[in-house]
This record gives sequence, structure tokens and C-alpha cells, in this order.
Amino acid sequence: MTKPHIAVVGAGIVGICSAYFLNKSGFQVTLIDKNDPGSMTSYGHACTFADYACIPVNSPDLFKDIPSMLLRSDGPLAIDIFYLLKNLNWGVKFLQNCTKNRVNHITNSLGGLLNSASISYDEIFSEVNVSKFIKKEEALYLYQNEKEFLKAKITNKMREKNGVKIKILSKNEIRDLEPNLNQDFYNGQLFLGSRHTTNPLAISKEIFQAFINSGGQFIKSSVENISPKDTSITLTYNQNNYNYDKVVICAGSWSNNLTKKFGDNFPLDTERGYHVLFNNADLINRPVGWSQSGFYLVQLEEGLRAAGTVEIAGLSKPENKKRTNMIENQARKLLPQLKEVKSTWLGFRPTLPDSLPIIGKSEKNKNIIYGFGHQHIGWTLGAVTGKIINTLCNDIEPNLNIEAFKPSRFN
Repeated sequence: MTKPHIAVVGAGIVGICSAYFLNKSGFQVTLIDKNDPGSMTSYGHACTFADYACIPVNSPDLFKDIPSMLLRSDGPLAIDIFYLLKNLNWGVKFLQNCTKNRVNHITNSLGGLLNSASISYDEIFSEVNVSKFIKKEEALYLYQNEKEFLKAKITNKMREKNGVKIKILSKNEIRDLEPNLNQDFYNGQLFLGSRHTTNPLAISKEIFQAFINSGGQFIKSSVENISPKDTSITLTYNQNNYNYDKVVICAGSWSNNLTKKFGDNFPLDTERGYHVLFNNADLINRPVGWSQSGFYLVQLEEGLRAAGTVEIAGLSKPENKKRTNMIENQARKLLPQLKEVKSTWLGFRPTLPDSLPIIGKSEKNKNIIYGFGHQHIGWTLGAVTGKIINTLCNDIEPNLNIEAFKPSRFN
């Protein structure tokens, strides 16, 4: 009997992990992307396996904080007002998810998914040796002042309710851990048990190569069209049509370009994220987050990266130099020893107005399966999403409750 043939559209970490699990499960799998695997958003992030990141950008405080955020040049959030006015429907939906009840629902839903994130990666890492690219020094988060620390107590309680273990550190304890940091902060906390990578692209490539070595296929091409039929799905690429039994769409911020072709239209937008890479080594031992501006410093093989922040401005606007300049200036405040900038980067995190991913079968066609919209924790949720997608493709109910992520919730 011929194995069902599945196309996975999108070769970021979610697509790579999905292809890996599907291939291991016995499907014939073709991974398709116009870019090299793992080279886009899955490359440029803050490099933490952020199992603790169950708190969404949505917040009840956002209503009163937005005016000051817009005036601040060093804040964690930047909004292009003209872009937002053009996409007012998305903004309204986002604000509707900023109530206390909705934020609790989002936090608990993400928490349930994040609780299985590490164990899902460990299943891959037991077969794909990436140990030299993973460090277990726990992520440190710094608060600029007492007000920010006290404000964070609410979100920390929400994290702890979802199984996240946090240790509060004094200024002196932080100095002992990271002596090179400028001491211009109030205190901080460790996310206990967290880990990070020093080379995210290498991890993506290793998982991808394991997929290829096990009989998987990769096609470097842009998918131009998708045509669902009763028993198969036709994809158009390289100026030809190709039939598949099932199609998995995990193309990140570009997923809607395909789903709209057969009538599934989601309120998908993008959190634009930035990083600045410095020509430095061995200044810090662990990822260091900074509450003032919403980014992390992390030591990689290629240099020291400052990565993060959120900008709402869409896919087409060029890199905002004000954001990279801000990240550079704030990073130098924390680490005055930083050398010259090697490079800057802009990436696009796929984001829905409720900060929850879409994971599930299309209501239009049960042979089309979705896995996109993971906003700033796509790297963390890559493996667990891949496992869920594999379960769905096998027509088995997942062990995890994925009701909150169903595609039909925006209907």
C-alpha cells in the first residue's frame, strides 16, 4: 500500500518539526519553501526555549499604556499608526482580547501548550544530536525599577499558576552571576529550568537533515496556488500542478496568502521583531532580558545578539532604523563593553489578535491542516506543534487540549 503523500508548506521550525514527525510516522513527506530551511524568522529570534512565555502581548493595562508607549522611543512596543488605521479591524479584535478574562484564557491556553514544549523537543533531540548548540544556563530577566518589578508580580503569578518556576534575585546576586552587567537596574529573576541555543540555524538544519536522511524531500519553490478536491489537494509551484493526499500549511506570516485561495481568511498579521548582532564573545553566561525595552541579550557562536521588541507595521515596510538604534543603545547601557555592530536583522512573527496560534484542520477541507500564528514563541512551540500536526494527520485526537487554537474560532 502506497504511503499517503503529505506536503508541508513552510520550512521554519514549525514546518521542519512537522515534517520530521510526519516522516517518522510513516508518511511520504515533501517540505516546500522558497527560502532555505530555518533561515527566516526561525533564525533571528532571542534563542531561548521560552517555556515560561505564556503571557500574551494582550494586556488589560494596554488601554492606558498605549499613549505612553507611542511617545516612548525606547519601549518594547512600536506601532505604525497609519498601518493600524488601515487595519483597524485587526486592532479592534486585538483590544477585545485585552480584557482580564480573555488574557487569563490566553495565558492558560498557551501555558498548557508550553508545558509540553520541552519534552517534545527532547523526543527529537534524543535522535538528533544538537547538544553542542544548547546551553542550560537559565534565562535572567532584569527590572529597571521597583515599579516595573511590582507590576510584574501579577504576570509572574499567572506564570506560576501554569507551572513556571521563578526565582527572584537581588542586585548583588545578579552581580555574582553576571559581573559584566552595568548595575543600573533594580533586581531580576531567573526562569528556573529554562535553556537556550547558541545557534538556532544549526539546530534547524540538523533536524531538517535528519528528515532528509530518513527519506524526506525538500523543494525550494514558492507555492503559487492551492486547489482542494474531494480526495486530494493540488499545489501549484514551479509552473506545474502536483497532487497530495494532505497539505500542512505552516508558512508563518505568509500563511494567509494560501488559505485565502480556497476561502479560509484569518485575521493574521505580524509582530515585526529585530535583532542587533555585536562582535563580542563571553560577556554574559545566559540570556539576559531587559524590561525597559523588551529584548534579550544572548551570547551566540556568531557574536552577542540583542533581540526582541514588537513593532506593528506589516510585512512591506522596510527595516525601522529607529528600532535597531534603540536596541543598540539600550544594549550598550547594560553592557558598556559591547564592540561594533556586525549586522542587524528584521523578522516577521505571525500574529493573531488573540495571541494564540491556529492549530487544527481546516473547516473547508479536513485534508488541509494548519500550524501557524505562534507570534514570538514559534521557536519554543515548534516541536510540540509538529507532534500535534502529526497526530491530526493520523486522524487521532491529540493528548493535549487544542480547542483554544481551532481555526474556526474567528468565524
